[in-house]
Amino acid sequence: MGAAAQSTPQKQTNWLLPLLAGAALIGLAVALWLIPPEQTLGNVIKVIFLHGALVRVGLLTFGVAGILSLAYLFMRRPSLYAWAMAAQESAVILWIVYALTSMISTRLSWGEWIAWEEPRVRASFHVLWFSVACLLLVLWMGNHTFAAFANLLVTVVAWTLIRGASIIRHPFDPIGTSGSSTYQMLYWVMVVALLVLAGVLVRWLYTKQPPPQPAA
Repeated sequence: MGAAAQSTPQKQTNWLLPLLAGAALIGLAVALWLIPPEQTLGNVIKVIFLHGALVRVGLLTFGVAGILSLAYLFMRRPSLYAWAMAAQESAVILWIVYALTSMISTRLSWGEWIAWEEPRVRASFHVLWFSVACLLLVLWMGNHTFAAFANLLVTVVAWTLIRGASIIRHPFDPIGTSGSSTYQMLYWVMVVALLVLAGVLVRWLYTKQPPPQPAA
C-alpha cells in the first residue's frame, strides 16, 4: 500500500514532463512559424527572436539558481541544494544554446559569426566561459557551501555583465520598442514556451542529482 502510494507521484511526473515539453516545443515552433518577415531582415527575424527569448530565460534561470543557493546557505536543506544545482546546470545549458543562436543570428544579420567589437557579445561570451568554469569546478570539488557561493557569484556576474553592457550595432530592446503587437505577442509566447522547457529541464536534472547528503 505504501509503495503504491509513493509510486503514484513518480508515475505522474513520468508522463507529465514529456507532455509539458511537447506542448512547449509545439508552441515554440508555431510562434516561430507565425512570426512575419521583417522589412529589412526578412525571415532572419525568427532567429533573432529566438535568440532574444533565450537570453531572457537564461538570465531568469541563473537568477532562480542564485535564489535557491542563497536559500540553501541559510536553511541547509539538501533538497534546496539539489534544486539549486539542477537550476544552475539548466542555466548553463540554456546559455550554451543561446550562444549558438547568437552566432547564427550574427552571421545572418551582420555577416560574421562573432562580433567581438560588440560589448554585449563580449559580455555574453564572458558569462559563458565563467559559468561553465564555475560549474565544472563545483562538480569537481563536491562541496555544497562552495557550490552555493559559486552559483550566487555566477548569477551576479551574469546579470551585471548582460544588463550593464553597452551597445554599438545591437539595437536597444528591438522587440519591446516595436510598434507591432503581433511581434510582441509571439515573442512572449516564445518566452513562456522556453520557460516551460527550462522548468522541465530543471525538474529532470533534479531527479538526476546524487542522493541527499549531509550539508558540506
